[in-house]
Amino acid sequence: MNVNTVTDDLLLTAAEVEIEAAGKDARPKISVVAYTGRIMRVPGWGDIAIDLAGLEAGGQVPLLADHNASVGSVVGHGEPAVANGRLMVAGVVSGAGEPARHVVEMARGGFQFQASVGVAPTEHERVRPNQSVEVNGRSLSSPGGFTLVRKGRLREVSITPLGADAETSVAIAASRQGRTNMADIAHEDQIRADERDRLKEIELTCRPIFAGGGERDWGVHQKRVDDLKAKAVAGDMTVSELRAGVLEVLRASRPVFSGVITGGGSGHIPRAQVIEAAILKRAGFAALAEKALGPACMEAADGLRVAHTLDLCRAALHYEGVEAPTDREGMVRASLTTHTLAEALGGAVNKVLLDGYQESPATWRSFAGVRSVPDFKTATAIRPSFTGSLQQIPPGGEFKHGGADEATTQYKVDTYGKMFSIDRRDLINDDLSLFDSVARAMGQAAMRKLSDLVYDTLLTNAGAFFAAGNGNYITGADTNLSTDGLSKAITAMLTQRDAEGNDLDLRPTRLVVPPELQTVARAVLESEYIAAQTNLPTGNSLRNAVGLEVEPRLSNTKKYGTKASTKHWYLFAAPAASPIIVGFLNGQQTPTVEFFGLDQTVNKLAVSWRVYFDFGAALCDPRAAVRSKGEA
Repeated sequence: MNVNTVTDDLLLTAAEVEIEAAGKDARPKISVVAYTGRIMRVPGWGDIAIDLAGLEAGGQVPLLADHNASVGSVVGHGEPAVANGRLMVAGVVSGAGEPARHVVEMARGGFQFQASVGVAPTEHERVRPNQSVEVNGRSLSSPGGFTLVRKGRLREVSITPLGADAETSVAIAASRQGRTNMADIAHEDQIRADERDRLKEIELTCRPIFAGGGERDWGVHQKRVDDLKAKAVAGDMTVSELRAGVLEVLRASRPVFSGVITGGGSGHIPRAQVIEAAILKRAGFAALAEKALGPACMEAADGLRVAHTLDLCRAALHYEGVEAPTDREGMVRASLTTHTLAEALGGAVNKVLLDGYQESPATWRSFAGVRSVPDFKTATAIRPSFTGSLQQIPPGGEFKHGGADEATTQYKVDTYGKMFSIDRRDLINDDLSLFDSVARAMGQAAMRKLSDLVYDTLLTNAGAFFAAGNGNYITGADTNLSTDGLSKAITAMLTQRDAEGNDLDLRPTRLVVPPELQTVARAVLESEYIAAQTNLPTGNSLRNAVGLEVEPRLSNTKKYGTKASTKHWYLFAAPAASPIIVGFLNGQQTPTVEFFGLDQTVNKLAVSWRVYFDFGAALCDPRAAVRSKGEA
């Protein structure tokens, strides 16, 4: 603490917060370094950094005590400013309650306060582990990766006794209380979901099953795994580094396996999973197997010492207490009738197929609302912007019923599927290329079919969804993709009103263009400066105004005919606004894989899989979408 006495004024500096009492009647001034521009660690969120260039921090900002938004907890108010890669707030202690008085008195007593910012994120991205990005005038990176909030709104700054991170003295406290912006909530949910997925992977990885040794040895090994887990949770190591560390502990703790393992270290691992891990590794999907099944299962699979696919057949027979035939074909046929190999093959195909499905592009997810339907009957979806406003109810008055009329959309789901097989000769020939050439390709095909349906629905424009009468179809001048054209489309959505003239508060979040327009789109959204006429302001007012998706189906005239175009482009609101909806049967958003063993496939000596997927799509709320004709 630094104390400077000038006549009757006392300047108290406490960490990143300065409070100055000037004179008898003057309000104490307060100066806060609210954010230092570095990475901060927030419980439940992981590592986070805020790009101050995209932070809306204009006007007056409240200064609160411990993020308490009640009137009595207001400490003061101030004006935020960004300087030298830091967020500063200069203001006065204007609060009249006990919290304001306590802050002033504690600062005078030498207590070192810390600052904490409350930010509502509106756009974020995940930065990979150890990847460096230039933000706030410095290079930021984290061993475990971090979430970079590219855009957000500064809601408040709090004076706290302890921040979320000792180095930065900053925390994000974007509470849902008092907020109704669904896009903000969706972005926060995504950040939290990413962190939950990371923690889930950590928990799966740290399921060690030790072989041999006494209780003391087990405790030593478990302590090593617990230490690795703590580092991963704290973000000091990546999940991949954690897997490697746990695998090293497992190898050090177990005796070398010889032949087929029947007990000990693999006793607690389902036998079919051990075979499944060995199949995936043999087929070239070791990383996928370790991620899905864990390092303990991979260690057990290594103990099988598989040198040929026939070793897997022999292991499956051994697990079920069946003597393996001496001839190769007999061994394969016998093993394909076992529950162990059937379950292992089915699990392996399912994982490879779903991995291919999840890695396939799905640009529609950035703007389509997802619905769950219980059956194949026609379902009804609500168009959010057509539901109208609440009505004032006089004392003793009755509530009025809202009508459905045009506020709903009809849609239904259908089934899409295919079958494929693995012949006994593939196993005899040690050929597992099916997993990459067929199973993975089937997963990718499932996503392609879903995306085909979504964009066919969009391009068909059923019921004149995009029409001048809906205020969502712009033609004529300024409809080509440019700053003027995009500005016109954004204005069209922002000014959508209902029949009574009420503003609908729709906000565009995603620009979707064909590949032919991606260069122009990136220039419009990412350029710092746009050439301007003399005596007009320079700069790009639309920089990062919305996110960008490039979708090749929009210009695929060979598949969609005249419905596709290299000039048309689209602007959408967030998925919660439901410009288009995608429905899944019982909420199942991935294909279903069913396995049929050798005894169920009587027409050929093979095992088969049936893949099917139940989904549908429909245009929903026209006010949450804009289409530009893009005339030349």
